[in-house]
Amino acid sequence: MKSKLFALTILVLIPLVFLAIGPLNLTAGQGKNSYQVQDNGIGPIKSVAIGKTLNKKMVGEGESIFYSRCSKCHGLNSTKAAPPLAGVTKVVSPVFIMNYLLNTAQMQQKDPYIRQVMQYYQSFPKMPPQNLSKSQARTVLEFLRSTAK
Repeated sequence: MKSKLFALTILVLIPLVFLAIGPLNLTAGQGKNSYQVQDNGIGPIKSVAIGKTLNKKMVGEGESIFYSRCSKCHGLNSTKAAPPLAGVTKVVSPVFIMNYLLNTAQMQQKDPYIRQVMQYYQSFPKMPPQNLSKSQARTVLEFLRSTAK
């Protein structure tokens, strides 16, 4: 009887928890530029020039950085030691991504969305500062744009 009650409680609570934390869906989005998080983060970037088409050279450079620095913890479509990132550009703005890559520690301390994500993934380690230049962060952004479907 206790195991049935436990199972029923889990079946009821899990959907309620996911309804309450819906904004944490990092791969959600409707349409090409549907930013669900209306937050530009904290950092030096105030705007990012994004072309209608992907810059293939930047995608290649960003992919190289992603696989050498980010993929140890982030998968594109699967959770490793951190959330998956395919489609993240549909959830947060390019400015947000750039600021997080360039100002990781401060955003982890002060940005409400990052703090919410960290709370949800509390068993995962904090993302360390990546020490990227603005141009390197921009190429990672372009690579992440290429993963959005």
